[in-house]
Amino acid sequence: MSNSLDVTSKPYSAAAPLQPRSQYEKLQTILLLLLDLVLCFFQSIPLWVEIVVEVFSPPPPKNISGQTALVTGGANGIGKAIATELAKEGCNVVIVDLDITNGQKTAQELKRYNVQTVAYEIDVADYEQVRELQRRVERDIGSVDILVNNAGILPFLSPNERNPSEIRRLMEVNVLGGFWTVDQFLPTMIRRGRGHIVAIASASSYAPVGYMKTYVTSKYAVRGYMEALDEELYLIGQTDAVKTTTVFPFVINTRKQLMEKINRMPGVSTVPKISTEETAKTVVHAIRNNKRKVVVPKALRAWQLSFYEHIPIKVRRMMDLTFMKGRPLVVD
Repeated sequence: MSNSLDVTSKPYSAAAPLQPRSQYEKLQTILLLLLDLVLCFFQSIPLWVEIVVEVFSPPPPKNISGQTALVTGGANGIGKAIATELAKEGCNVVIVDLDITNGQKTAQELKRYNVQTVAYEIDVADYEQVRELQRRVERDIGSVDILVNNAGILPFLSPNERNPSEIRRLMEVNVLGGFWTVDQFLPTMIRRGRGHIVAIASASSYAPVGYMKTYVTSKYAVRGYMEALDEELYLIGQTDAVKTTTVFPFVINTRKQLMEKINRMPGVSTVPKISTEETAKTVVHAIRNNKRKVVVPKALRAWQLSFYEHIPIKVRRMMDLTFMKGRPLVVD
């Protein structure tokens, strides 16, 4: 018997009105909250000590040699670089991409590292195709230990980004693709007591850029999904078994058409570009060291992006104009 509540087929029914609280009840609530805060402070002291110790004496990186890694969008660009770096670490690599020609080529190139490789032509936005992918991977190469959700549609490369079908397609690939792969591969990770899920988000999910609202929305969704997934793993007691890493890159030197567009944008054109190889090294380092969040370039931290996110909007826009030398951002 299902416990779900179907409210779509029923008329709206308002909850019972909230009962007014007396001044005494309000004061009692505030005092209890303050007491909880004091207790949390004292209980957190050992945790802060543990965190400081780990900063100065971090645990050794985990060994991922012999594990199987699946990289979506692994035929080209960032995905190919991550797949290569994982193969160098001794991982068997599964390449998933719609570009099966370059996917098979990449898989063949990775054999030089004496690992098993295979490539599949799969649309990660299609749930049924992802279900079939899980069965084929289990049959051909074994259970997946590391899932890297890298596949995504980049901004400015659509012929008409205001077209509803183009918007829907970007959201399905960038967001739902990650839903479907986690849905299929996480249960096996939990059952085997070992796994790592990686999602390539974007620095724009902390510092949004105008004229990229669909793409930025998709990356905010990735950020939110990974935060909630990590919390859910904690609630079900799986944080020691299955780790998560969310990657927030700035401008990565990838597809030619994208870079040509970016290099014509005031402000953005002067932002340092990062190679796919450096990005891949940062991602694999984060996997081996169980980093929950990592920014590319790794000199920056997610908390710094969060600080920028909460700067008063007038100050933030003044900073943006300073970087753009006072020129308006126009995308042709």
